[in-house]
Amino acid sequence: MAEISERGFWINNKGEEVHKDMVRPNEQIRDELVEKLCEQAKELSKTLAQFKGQAGDDIESYFNLLLQDYGLDEKKRSKKGNMTLENFSGTAKVQVAIGETLSFDEKLNIAKLKIDEYLTDITKDADPVIKTLVTKAFEVDKQGKIDAKKIFALKSYEITDQRWREAMEIIDESKKVSHVKPYIRFYTRESTEKGWKIIPLDIAGVEV
Repeated sequence: MAEISERGFWINNKGEEVHKDMVRPNEQIRDELVEKLCEQAKELSKTLAQFKGQAGDDIESYFNLLLQDYGLDEKKRSKKGNMTLENFSGTAKVQVAIGETLSFDEKLNIAKLKIDEYLTDITKDADPVIKTLVTKAFEVDKQGKIDAKKIFALKSYEITDQRWREAMEIIDESKKVSHVKPYIRFYTRESTEKGWKIIPLDIAGVEV
């Protein structure tokens, strides 16, 4: 239900008090509907979170058991490895993938200065496409983050100038993993001759 003031008035989105009798019936119904659906969504979100945690624990336990079978110490294994587990018939599988979010430290600014110095010296002969890509690569989004893919795209250019090569090396030095997130996806298929179909666990992908 909508937020209620100490005097029993409904609080609107402007923070104003409105007597319930002044709230239209359709607005009251809408308010009740939105509140109900959001509460149900929160409960489903909790269930999904619990399932994800349990699935991760079960996969971890299985893999540790596998390590024991091969006489390996589970404490020494990397946590970054991706894996795919299939059922005996090849009609169901679980994929575990580790996604890394990359960021850059202050040395990225040094790389940018090196590149700028290089481009300034060859202004007349510089490829306008490269100049545009360089400019866009160092742009930040609304959250102030740099797109790592655009930065690493610069490394694909075979430019032999020493300053450019040094800049590329500095970019490598400046990158760091700022966030690691595991992903678990589930697939089924009717037979091994059929293609895999993902089991959608996001509401946008669910068919009704």
